[in-house]
Formats: sequence, C-alpha cells, structure tokens
Amino acid sequence: MESPTPSPLTGVTLHGRVLLGRCSGGDGTVSVYDGLDTVADRLVTVTLLDPARAADPADAHAFLSRSQTLAGLDSPHLVRVLGDGRDGDRVYLVTEPAPGETLRAVLGGGDRGLGYAPHTALSITADVLEGLRAAHDEGLVHGGPTADDVVLDDDGRVTLGGFRLPGAEELTPRTDVHAVGRLLHALLTGDLQAEEGVSLRPSATVPGLPPDLDMLVANATEPNPRYRPRDAGQYLTLVEQVLRSLPRPPDEAGTATQPIPVVDADAFAADPSPSRERGAPPRWRRLPVLAAAGVGLLVLAAAGWALVPGEDPALPDLAGYSPERAEAALAALELDLTFTYEDAYSEDVAPGEVASTDPAAGTELEGGEAVLMSLSVGPRHAEVPDVVGGTENDARNLLRGAGFTEVEVVQEHSAEETPGTVLSSDPEVGQDGDREEAVTLYVSEGVVVPAMAGTGRAEAVDLLSGIGLTVSVVEAPSDTVAAGLVSGQNPEPGTILPEDGAVTLTVSTGPEEVADDDGAEEGGQAAPDASCAVAAWDASTVYDRGDRVLYEGRVYEARWWIQAFPPDVAGEWGAWADQGPC
Repeated sequence: MESPTPSPLTGVTLHGRVLLGRCSGGDGTVSVYDGLDTVADRLVTVTLLDPARAADPADAHAFLSRSQTLAGLDSPHLVRVLGDGRDGDRVYLVTEPAPGETLRAVLGGGDRGLGYAPHTALSITADVLEGLRAAHDEGLVHGGPTADDVVLDDDGRVTLGGFRLPGAEELTPRTDVHAVGRLLHALLTGDLQAEEGVSLRPSATVPGLPPDLDMLVANATEPNPRYRPRDAGQYLTLVEQVLRSLPRPPDEAGTATQPIPVVDADAFAADPSPSRERGAPPRWRRLPVLAAAGVGLLVLAAAGWALVPGEDPALPDLAGYSPERAEAALAALELDLTFTYEDAYSEDVAPGEVASTDPAAGTELEGGEAVLMSLSVGPRHAEVPDVVGGTENDARNLLRGAGFTEVEVVQEHSAEETPGTVLSSDPEVGQDGDREEAVTLYVSEGVVVPAMAGTGRAEAVDLLSGIGLTVSVVEAPSDTVAAGLVSGQNPEPGTILPEDGAVTLTVSTGPEEVADDDGAEEGGQAAPDASCAVAAWDASTVYDRGDRVLYEGRVYEARWWIQAFPPDVAGEWGAWADQGPC
C-alpha cells in the first residue's frame, strides 16, 4: 500500500514554537495538522487557514476574531484553545487534541450496527448541547457538528471540536440544532446516513422508542429552520426534560450500546430518577448483553405452555409486551418465526408496547411464519393543548408533543396581537382532535423583514417601503462595506413586524478617516489623546501587525491584524505584545 504524500508544511515551525506534523484533515477552507508545542513539550492540534483566504484581510480577520471568541468560551465539553496568530502568510489556531474516539468510530461508521439506549443517547446529546450553548451565548455558530467532531474519552467525557472558523457567520444557531438532531437520531439508531431534507423519526428504525424521542429528533431536523428550537440552550432544555421523564434502567451495563433494537420498555418502569453521571468504564464503552435471567423467566412463563407434549404451538397473547420481550417469547417457541412492525392507535396499550398481532393470539403456528406486531402510538384522538397566545413555533412543539404531526397555518389580521401570535386553532383548545387530520393554527399576520446587507441605499429603502415598513437611515464608517451600501440593519432579517413597523438601516460611508501627519484627522477632527508618542487604543480601529497603542498606562504592539480585542488579553499567545509602561 502506498504511503500518503506528506504535506509540504510538515516540519514547518510556527513562530519558532509549534512544529507541524502530518495533515490529519481539512474542509477546503482550513487544514488540520497534528503538532508539537516545542516549548511546553506537548502535543497540539493546529488549524491553518487556506493560503488564499489568509491573503484576504477580511477572511484572516474573521478567522482570528472567531478563534479568540472560541478561546474565551468556558465549557468542559469544548476543545481548549491554546493560542492563535499569524506567522508570515500563515494564519493559524492552536488547540489541545481531544483524547478518545470520534462518535463515527464508536458507531462503527454508522451502518446501523450499534445504537444507544435512550438515557445514554440523550446524555451524550446534552453534553454536546452544553458546549454549543456556551458558543451560541457568545454569538459563535459551530457550522453543524458531525459525528467526526464529537469525541468520547475513556473517562466518559464528551468533547466537541471542529468549529467552522471561516464562513460560519452566514449560518445560524438553528443550523447547529439541526445537526445535533441528526446526531441524536444516529445515537439512537446507529445510522449516520439518514435521509436529508425530512423530519427524522428514530422509531421508524427502532420500533418501540418512546414518542418523546421522536418529538425531539423531528423538531430539530424540521426542514424549515423557523420551526426548529432557536438555539442550543432551548434545545438543551427540551432534551433534559425528556431525559428526566424517562426512568433510568437499574443496570445500564446491559442496555447502553446494543445491536438494534436497543429499547427495553420493561426497564423504563424501574428507577424514576435518571442521572447523567458516567461510571467507569464509560457507558458508551460497555459491551451488549443479549439476554438476562429475569427476561428468560418471563419468556418461559409466556411460552412454556407451548412446550407441553401433545399441544400444537399457538401464538401467545403479547398485548402490553415490549418489542424485545415479545420477540424473546416468540423465539422461545423455536419455530423460526420472523417479526415485522407497524404503528397502530390504541386506547388501552401504552405507547411503544405491542397492541395486537397478526395472526391473532391463540392462532396455531407453523414453522417459518411471519408475525406482524402492531406497536401502540397511543389513542387516535387527543386533546388539543392550549396554544393560543403563544408563538407559532411554540404551538407546533406543543402539538407534536400531544401527537399531532400535521399542522397548517393561516395568517389573519389582528390589531391587538403581535405578529406571529397564535389567535385560535381548529379544533379548538381543549377539544379532542383526530391525529390523522391536520390542526389549523390561525396566526396574527405580519411582515417578514428581508436581509438588506450589501444592498444600495435607495434600493433598500424602496424595497422595505414597498412591503409596508417605515425606514430610517443612519450612516457609519465601515472598513468592509463599500460606501453607499447597507452595512447593518435593526431588527435583524427574519423578524416579523406589524404593518408600518420600523426598520433602521446603517449605510456605510466607507473606511474611517485616519489622522494626518499633524495629528488631526481629515475633516478637522482631533486625533485621540495620546502619550508616549502612541495613540490610545480604540475598539473600532483596525490595527495591523506592528501598530502600537496606549492602554491603561502601558504600550502594546499588535502581533497581527486585530480589532475590538483590548490589550488586556495580551500574553505569549495573545494578539498584543506588552512593551512595558510609559
């Protein structure tokens, strides 16, 4: 087998400190290298910005700004940033390597081989969301975590890496929520190749999973981002609610990682106080246990009558059984039966349990027959929850939780209610609705604010006025947006406003004027106060490598292009080098 061609940067040392090893990955905008911090004598991971992007000041600045934001996040579930910087034409980020195995490796490549029991799957998902919540709270979007970005170590810790440093500003927190929903689906089903563009339901692959898990995955993987949880914090709240509602199996060593299907509904009736603590070895490492003495006794009790000499084997009554217990009872008949599943409404049987079978209970069986088991999804008719007065998205979540999967929306004019507020529903709140039919939500109409960034001033004003909005314009300098184009807006795109709602556009006047040789800015404006022959640091100024500023009585020199980050974050890895007091 041929050896991979070494990267031309292998062996290069950044800032005389970080030695680059093999290239271990990348996505076209960055390259990821194994590295060695020769000063601290420890292994590191180095992310290098693509040379073409590094040559673009805007891309390089965005990369370093996001790197420094990531460095300021405090979460045990995120990779720790050690430093970032620019060495010549190379722009880089240095992080600690995450120990352990990626989720993709643990799931065996995602070929529907292994899946997790609900508690373990939700626990891992919650840890990922806790890391993302720290990022979202600071305005940082991951870009869509994959099974390669989630690492599980031998101590049971979950670590998230792989932040998309360039270009992720075009994405939203709902992008990350969608990706986490797909990860939860993979954790429950073992399938990393699930269909794109649809709301996923893990019970379609693993029959018998609690309906709340379908709700969690379907909400996050909803194709329309508007109907997903708004960010990781909101989704984490939902995940933890479901985690608390599922009684923890008394011994998860046998249910943590198993061949599909993984759900043991009998175990759900055990300890009602779930815990997210992981013992040693971690739950994701534990081997499957395919049979237990207790289940064996139940099987014998259910099927033992079939072993009495002279009696023809007949299908036992499996109503109320979990799928695993039902399969075990049929296997004990030793008739080489096959099993298939379908969903069915039931007024009497709890969701996830066997409601009926085809052939029916008591039918004499022959070897090799197929048995169809209908799994309860609860009653066909359910009470419509109180959705009036809330937002459309909250209403959809409540309806899904009550078992209504099809929702239609009709906008109506309302002079009293905020746009996007649910005015009424059909069937009405408190009435029984047919889960086979759609619930119609009547929502207060409004105007959706479009994105105006980069649009000419006159064009933007005309467009917003044409859809019934009131427009005001302010001007401000911008180093990245050409003069006369919109550089910002308030409120943000996607906001729903009433008719005549107000939108403020910020229009660029071009780059900020700089001071001339006499110490005064063009246009007669006085330059900032200065001492020690350098200007005071200003948050709105873009500083290039070598620029010096005065900050709290000390002089600092920029190591690379930087804006908005004050010199008090200086250090050996920081953007500012302390030059000493005045």
